[in-house]
Amino acid sequence: MRSAEKEKRFCGNCGSHNPYEYPARIFCSKRYAQNKEPIVDTLWCCGNWSPVNQGCHCVRDALKKKSSV
Repeated sequence: MRSAEKEKRFCGNCGSHNPYEYPARIFCSKRYAQNKEPIVDTLWCCGNWSPVNQGCHCVRDALKKKSSV
């Protein structure tokens, strides 16, 4: 993952995300636990963001898809 991606906060680099419609949307377990809509855009970010513990390509691939549209 590029350093610029690590500096920005996205749902796709949060520890609570799981791929849903890869790479555009993710399932957020924190939002699900709060009875909020758990399916959100990978490049969105809420106030409950926490850093991901392991490497992930969700943000990188979502940015590629966005730039190709």
